[in-house]
Amino acid sequence: MIKKVLPFIVVIVLIGCKTNTFTVDYFGQSEPESTPVIFGEDIISKKNRFEHGISLTPNGRELAFGILDENADRGKIFYSQKIKDKWTSPQNFKPLGNGSVFLPYFTPDGKSLLYAQSIPDTNNFYITDIWTLERIIGNWGPPIKLPAPLSSISRETTASMTNDGTIYFSSNRDCEEKENCYTADLFHSKLVDNEYRIVKEISELNSANDEESVFISPREDYILFCRYTDNESLVDLYISYRDHYNKWTEPQILDSTINSNDWYRRPYVSIDNKFLFFTRLQIANEVLIESDIYWVNTSKVFKPFVYNPLSDITLKVGEKFELPIPVDYFKDIDDKLLILSVSQDEFDWLEFDNKNMKLSGLPTQKGDFELTFTAGDTFSNRIENKVKISVIK
Repeated sequence: MIKKVLPFIVVIVLIGCKTNTFTVDYFGQSEPESTPVIFGEDIISKKNRFEHGISLTPNGRELAFGILDENADRGKIFYSQKIKDKWTSPQNFKPLGNGSVFLPYFTPDGKSLLYAQSIPDTNNFYITDIWTLERIIGNWGPPIKLPAPLSSISRETTASMTNDGTIYFSSNRDCEEKENCYTADLFHSKLVDNEYRIVKEISELNSANDEESVFISPREDYILFCRYTDNESLVDLYISYRDHYNKWTEPQILDSTINSNDWYRRPYVSIDNKFLFFTRLQIANEVLIESDIYWVNTSKVFKPFVYNPLSDITLKVGEKFELPIPVDYFKDIDDKLLILSVSQDEFDWLEFDNKNMKLSGLPTQKGDFELTFTAGDTFSNRIENKVKISVIK
C-alpha cells in the first residue's frame, strides 16, 4: 500500500557557542523587537545629519559611528565611551584628525579600529583605502593604511574581521580594466605569519550587481552584506551562512520588515548576536534626503539553514537499509533548539528513529521518491530541504 503523507517530528538540540552574559547599556535605549527602530534618536541619529555605519567594542563600552556630508563625498567618525556609568557625548574622533573617514569597525578583540579613508589624487578623484588604528597600552596609535594587496588603485572599503584576523572587505578592483565600471564585489584575505599576502574574491556571494557593506561574524559562520537588488527594491541586506563543507550558502534577502524601498547598508551585529544595526538611506533624484542608524532584534534575521545535508539516496528493492541522519543537518545562529519534521509522499516502507536519528526500511517497489525535511525555530522561521530517493531493482 502506498502512503501519501507520513510525518515524523524530532527536536534537535544544537550545540552552540557560549554567548556573553554581561549587559550592555545602549545609551539607555529600550531593546527593539522584530520591527526596526531608529537607534539613539537625537543622540546618535539626528535629524538633518547623515549617520552611516556603527560599531561597538566587544565589552560594549565604546562606540563609533560615521557621519556623511550633504553630498556623501566626505565623512567623519564620531566616538563615545562609557566612563563609570555614563556615556560621553559623541564627538569627532580625534586620533583620525581632519581626514575624510568612513565606516568604523572595532575588531573582535577590541584592540583595533578598521575604517575607510578617502584621499584626493592629482586628478581630483578620491582614492579610498582601508586604514587601521591600533590601541597601544590604552592609547590609540597613529593611523596606518593597510598595504597591498589589501590596498590597490581601486576603491576598498567596509572592512570587518574574524577572530583569527581574516579581513573581509568590498572593492571594485575587478573594474580596473573596464570603462565606466563602478561595481563592487566582496573579497577576503587571511592573516598568515602576521601578513596579508593574498586577496581572494568570494565568488559564490558576488553577482553582476553591486555587493558591499560587508559584515563578517567573528566566528566566520555567517556574513551580511548589501546588494543592489533592482530598480524597485534598490539596495537591500542579504545574509549567507557557512556550511559543513566550508562553503557559503546561497545569499538570502533579509525579512521584509527590515528591507523596503530605500537603501539599506552597513550591517553590524552585536557580539552576542542579539541585535542587528544598519543604516537606512533615503535618496530621491540622486540626492541624499536622510540617513539614520536603525537597530532590530535578530529573531527575523537568523533563520534555520541547511548545514550538513543528506545526499540523494539510491536503494534496492527487497534490501534492508539503515541511514544515519546528521544531528547537525540544520543549524541556527541564535537558536539551539530546532524542530525537525520529516514527511514523504509515496512510501510506507520507511521508518524514522527520532532517538538515534536514523532512517531505515525495506523498499518494496521501484521508483523515485522524495523526502522533505523541515526545520523550524522558536521564532516560527522555517526552511525545507528535499532529498531524492531512487529505488532500483
